[in-house]
Amino acid sequence: MKWFRAHTRLTAFIAVGLCLLIILAVSYVYKGSSSPLGRLINSGLARVQEPLAGAGNGVAKGLKGLFSFRAVARENEELKERIAQLEQENIKLQFSQLELQELRELSDALNYVNAEEGYDHISADVISLDGSNWFNIFTINKGTDQGVVKDGIVVNGDGLVGRVLEAGGNWAKVIGIIDESSNVSFKIFRDQDLNYLGVLDGDGRGGLEGYMLDPDAKISEGDLLLTSGIGLYPAGITVGKISEVVQDTNSLLKQIKIQPSVNFKDIEKVVVIVPAGSQAGE
Repeated sequence: MKWFRAHTRLTAFIAVGLCLLIILAVSYVYKGSSSPLGRLINSGLARVQEPLAGAGNGVAKGLKGLFSFRAVARENEELKERIAQLEQENIKLQFSQLELQELRELSDALNYVNAEEGYDHISADVISLDGSNWFNIFTINKGTDQGVVKDGIVVNGDGLVGRVLEAGGNWAKVIGIIDESSNVSFKIFRDQDLNYLGVLDGDGRGGLEGYMLDPDAKISEGDLLLTSGIGLYPAGITVGKISEVVQDTNSLLKQIKIQPSVNFKDIEKVVVIVPAGSQAGE
């Protein structure tokens, strides 16, 4: 109060100013923004509100972008999970196709020797090679406990593989026809030449070579060779095709080179053919 008494003129000026502000505010309320004062006030408010509104819109857009990013990230994770699921289904389908192919190959192998002819068939998987990248000698996962016997005939869907060299309880060693110690009697598969016979053995390089018993046998490259039924192997099993007829004037016999029907670098499943009811040691 002492201050106001000491500054009477200043106090009166402040009071008048407050009254004018009240009058102007009331005038704005009743006359609206169309009055000059209202327009002036609106202009000032707009300048103040513009940066505030911009900041608010920026925050809103930022929040919207954040939620959109989260939605996209969630969709991305869902797509990754779906892709992974489809990849697993594709792998399973490929395995099923491989298994079906293996069954078809084994089915072809069983057609070489009919069970009605007095033979049993034992399917087996190859589990190891014996010191070579060729299947000269390899081990299978079936043995005497499953009926495998020494000299059992081994085939796959492509043709003759070899014979059982020795057998144990749940394993057996197989020697392939490409081994140099193996020999097979064969015949030419041509209607008019079924009596042409020959003998082949392994060449030590993954192939086969042999000779015809008849030096005048009319043979040519591409002729199909089947087991003749003479000796250990039953008749009618595919052995391979003649890849070359060797002209050797120093030999009385007609020499040939043979491409095996079996791929001796890739054998996974085989069928062992044994006499029906045979036991190990018989």
